[in-house]
Amino acid sequence: MSSILNATTSATGDGYYLGDVSANFETGAVTMMGNLKSALTDMENDPSDPTKLAKYQACLQEYTLFRNAQSSTIKAYSSIGATIIQNFR
Repeated sequence: MSSILNATTSATGDGYYLGDVSANFETGAVTMMGNLKSALTDMENDPSDPTKLAKYQACLQEYTLFRNAQSSTIKAYSSIGATIIQNFR
């Protein structure tokens, strides 16, 4: 039995659309995680500076919001897929 592949994009190399969506989120998360680690290091070096704490909190909020968006997107696609499969029964 052959598998159905998405031939238009191949960010993950597997050719599956959800794999590509996930890979795109991971690419975005790498930059945000780098910013978060940098802000944490800055804050550890000077914990009394409120601007460094604010920067860390902003980076953490951005990263958390991004991961929530990733989770919601994958759940939505999963739900759509389950609904489509259920309609074929």
